[in-house]
Amino acid sequence: MITNSIMREQLLKKFRPEVLSSSVWMHTGYRTGNIYDLDPEELESFYYMFFPKKPTVYEELNNQYAQAQLKKLRSIILKDAQYIGLYDPTDWGPFNRFMLELSPEKKPLNKYAANEFEGLIKQFKSLRSKYDKSASIPGTKEWYHKNKLPMPSEN
Repeated sequence: MITNSIMREQLLKKFRPEVLSSSVWMHTGYRTGNIYDLDPEELESFYYMFFPKKPTVYEELNNQYAQAQLKKLRSIILKDAQYIGLYDPTDWGPFNRFMLELSPEKKPLNKYAANEFEGLIKQFKSLRSKYDKSASIPGTKEWYHKNKLPMPSEN
């Protein structure tokens, strides 16, 4: 644990007092310019602006697990979107438009948090079941897509 006096000492070693006073002045919302007048919480947040904390092994593993979980959830969505023909790896346009206009949160897939995927997964599973039902009827757009046939001419 690093103490307040050590924080002040390291800040004063790295920066001149005149430079620190203007930074402290802005950081405290123009309350004080003296580093010795800072509350412990203010000093800690000010210190970590210049000396960021290094994540612990536990935090790093937790971040990696969270990223893997997000990747898994996104792949579920992309798999269903590709199955129903909404997403093509060479053309993201229709998929992105769908996500911005018709998804539950109305935002791109990469902006979804892990706790927001439940409604989106439910929507895509519903779309997939409707696609499967419609694809079993010959002549529908879904039937042509599922069987990889070109759409007939309207003439």
